[in-house]
Amino acid sequence: MRSRARVPWAVALSAAATTAVVSTGVLAVAPQRGPEVAQPVAAPAPAAGAHALAVLRRWDHRRAGAWAAGDPAALARLYVSGSHTGRRDVGALARWHARGLRVIGLHQQVAALSLRRRAPGLLAVVVTERTVDGVAVGGRHRLGVPRSAWAVHRVDLRRVAGRWRVVEARAQPAR
Repeated sequence: MRSRARVPWAVALSAAATTAVVSTGVLAVAPQRGPEVAQPVAAPAPAAGAHALAVLRRWDHRRAGAWAAGDPAALARLYVSGSHTGRRDVGALARWHARGLRVIGLHQQVAALSLRRRAPGLLAVVVTERTVDGVAVGGRHRLGVPRSAWAVHRVDLRRVAGRWRVVEARAQPAR
């Protein structure tokens, strides 16, 4: 059975898939596929950019865990209440689950990240990324999740009850 299922990625970074450094607020990573470590292409990281990257990596790790567990409630908690991006992500998870599948191994491959806003409890970044390495599993079935095209998103995050949550992720024009 061939599926053209699409896993929407608001934004998520994988520590296993990328090693990045930030220079003047812009993160640049040499694109590579899979668990290989990307080679840094910029200078050492300023604190603000490194913080944003760390936030996104932790968020991605929790998101991948919710997808692997097939847990829509855990996934919904990664978004602020009323987030359209969150509703789309939870809906996509529900469609995979309805087919008896869990999606494991999700990673985001990052080409660039730019910190746009940092205030207490708020972060806004623009990230160029794509989804790689996901595998849908169920029973004896294993189905590779198609690698997505490179996309640019502005992602707004808010700290709620001690955790960073995505408010919205909106497509941006390619840079």
